[in-house]
Amino acid sequence: MGGGPRGTRQSYSQTTKNAINKKVSSYNGDGEIQKTRKKVFISFHIDDEYAKQLLTHQAKSDKYDLDFINYAVNEPFDEKWRTQCRERIAMTSTVIVLIGPETHSRDAVNWEINEAYSQEKKVIGVRVHRYENHRIPQQMRDNGARIINWDIDEISNELNSD
Repeated sequence: MGGGPRGTRQSYSQTTKNAINKKVSSYNGDGEIQKTRKKVFISFHIDDEYAKQLLTHQAKSDKYDLDFINYAVNEPFDEKWRTQCRERIAMTSTVIVLIGPETHSRDAVNWEINEAYSQEKKVIGVRVHRYENHRIPQQMRDNGARIINWDIDEISNELNSD
């Protein structure tokens, strides 16, 4: 067998394992692969909940390395809610704000955006209606947040551009 000393080369199985490990968080040696879960907080106006559900459904495709974790706080907008929300945003790397017709005027959404910035999280705006120019929340405009149209490929690329 040519190609130089064996000790300086990786075997085919080691090369394959290394390639797989670039795509996943861990490989346990028993042939089981555990995908890295992208921890994303999704902020949205309740009228746009269908869009949140669609986004999480689209992200489950094998084509994407996305798996949104549900951090929704289904409580009244009070101090308990803020505490829970603050903790959930802290567990994520990115906050996606679904931008619909009324998003900019929702107190809870604006609070979540401010909290994301105070925790130095990446904030991405996604237009719920691709061809509508809904108003962007002021905090996002002030901070130069990236605003993209609804396109799961573009959303995936933006989330993975860290």
